[in-house]
Amino acid sequence: MESHRLALRVERLEGFLKFLSAAQTEIRFSARPVDQIVRRYGNELPFLKACANCFENGTDFFTAWQHGVNHSGLCDKDKELFNGFGRSFGTSDTEGQVSHCALYYELTSLSLKEAKEEKDRKSKLYQMFGIFSGMAAALLLC
Repeated sequence: MESHRLALRVERLEGFLKFLSAAQTEIRFSARPVDQIVRRYGNELPFLKACANCFENGTDFFTAWQHGVNHSGLCDKDKELFNGFGRSFGTSDTEGQVSHCALYYELTSLSLKEAKEEKDRKSKLYQMFGIFSGMAAALLLC
């Protein structure tokens, strides 16, 4: 279970990196508004889909973003990172937005590296703990 949570964190951070890269490209070459970018890529990450649904109900961008992030099951550190991105996303000119995406791409890459290291280090431990717990239960039942 814990091993799955670690793998899910890595998967979500990788998905967010893809979103950041796509958003940066969309902003640079089409100057598309942030709500359209989120709607376009909403199916790729659960919190983006929740955010897009809030847009449809007339919620402002940052409130919708926070709602999506805070109801996503992310760990507190990732919520802080994602909300930091959403706080300034769409608030400056095109070059500012491209730089903002690049900054958060780097910050997310660092978090992803840390998450992968934690997953590699702990997932084997959790799997072995599960195996030994099962063996101990079998011995107690025999």
